[in-house]
Amino acid sequence: MTVVYGSTGFRIRLLTAIGQYLGTAQVGRWMTSGTYLSTDTAITIDVLPATPDKGIAMTLYPVSDSLGTDTVIGLQLRIRGKANDRISDKDIVDRAFDALHGVNGITLDGIPIVLIEHKSGAALGPDGNNRLEHTANYYITLTRTGPNRDD
Repeated sequence: MTVVYGSTGFRIRLLTAIGQYLGTAQVGRWMTSGTYLSTDTAITIDVLPATPDKGIAMTLYPVSDSLGTDTVIGLQLRIRGKANDRISDKDIVDRAFDALHGVNGITLDGIPIVLIEHKSGAALGPDGNNRLEHTANYYITLTRTGPNRDD
């Protein structure tokens, strides 16, 4: 799959920073453009590509916003393992958990992250190509500034 990302919007900045963070932690391979190798665990935004087999699609969803700068945003990872393999999906889930759960007091692309916590997950079963899938849901407590937000 060929990917191209580029935006200065908050959500894309946050997803890009998380993708970079997961890539640095060797959970998978984050790329802002180019083509993934068949051996890669692709880290993408919103959609899992048809190839490579292994991948992580990151999606954000709202949880809670204050009138100040305190925000909790959900991060869902849709994780897929290698075809006909009952282990690789679980290894990716574990690597993502080890990289993210309990992270606190860091800044990602200028966004102060207060805490990342794993909240839930589910086994989704195999896709049409017999690749097992899971979801893993994290809550990210962060500071989000804006023109109508006071702290």
